[in-house]
Amino acid sequence: MSRHPASKRFLTAVTLGVLSGFLCIYLASRGHPEMANPSNPLFWIVFTDRVLIGMMVAFAGAFTVHPILGFSYHPWLRGACLGAVVSLPIAPGVLITPPTNGPLSPWVIFWGTIVAGAIYGSVIDWVATRVGGQGAALLPPDDTHK
Repeated sequence: MSRHPASKRFLTAVTLGVLSGFLCIYLASRGHPEMANPSNPLFWIVFTDRVLIGMMVAFAGAFTVHPILGFSYHPWLRGACLGAVVSLPIAPGVLITPPTNGPLSPWVIFWGTIVAGAIYGSVIDWVATRVGGQGAALLPPDDTHK
């Protein structure tokens, strides 16, 4: 039995969101080892944010034209925009309670969080589009004419 393209896209995007969550935690823990501890709330904040990027990218795949501005966009651009926007709520956290150790300034970490979200979103959308498609292929068949 073959899966519907929307299912393939969703499973691919969420799986890549989970993987990007673990990758992001790994990279952050290199400078701040406490990030790798699942009892640390930041572990879960970063992890769920990256999974949310995967979910948003999966759902947004139905749109190949920007719904408000009307321009056509590629999967990498759609994913990058979603990844950056979804990362915005967690980025200011480093400005509120900046790390006490480490070579990077809080502003570098702030912008790095947003840029990393854009990169994760771009890669997730590109791969999910290759696996499950985008646009009308994801929509259910129109049964209104029966």
